[in-house]
Amino acid sequence: MSYNPIIIIAGEPNSIFLEIFFKTFKKKKFKSPILIICSYKLFLMQMKKLNYNYKVNLINEINIKSNLKKNKINLLNVNYKPKKAFEKISSKSNKYIENCFDVAIKLLKSKVSDKLINGPISKKYFLKNKYLGITEYLAKKTKTKKFAMLIYNKKLSVVPITTHLPIKYVAKKINKREIIDKIQIINNFYKQKLKKSPTFGVTGLNPHC
Repeated sequence: MSYNPIIIIAGEPNSIFLEIFFKTFKKKKFKSPILIICSYKLFLMQMKKLNYNYKVNLINEINIKSNLKKNKINLLNVNYKPKKAFEKISSKSNKYIENCFDVAIKLLKSKVSDKLINGPISKKYFLKNKYLGITEYLAKKTKTKKFAMLIYNKKLSVVPITTHLPIKYVAKKINKREIIDKIQIINNFYKQKLKKSPTFGVTGLNPHC
């Protein structure tokens, strides 16, 4: 299959993400194959607990594209040992989540896909105040120095100059260079990926979230 899959990292194994995923998959048809990166064991346990019954197409990292099934759940297993379907959120899952991101980044770098979605992550246990959010975590993992968070809509998209920053620090972090960098990043993205030339407007102080 020549389609580029939508890569999904399930994230924190004890969140409600897989429940949302099951409901969405039941109602929606996707143009691209879905490739979810998570624990197969956990996936089956939560699917049974939540009374869903989907067939899973287990994928390995060799010849991924040729093994994808468009209207099935394609799953790339990352080892994790849950005692039950849902446990208390803790640091137990940190290494598992990191391994999931490592696999996803490897797939992106090898051009398997250019589409990535991640489920919720615990800032308290996983990020541990080392990163403001997953935006910054991914920038660090991929050694990306300049990045932007694009909240996309066909008619109007929004790009915050600061991301996940406590409001008391926002004003100090905004400067001319930061604004220009974000505009350049988004302008290049629109031209290269969407084949469009965007029109920009810079608004007043309105911190993200």
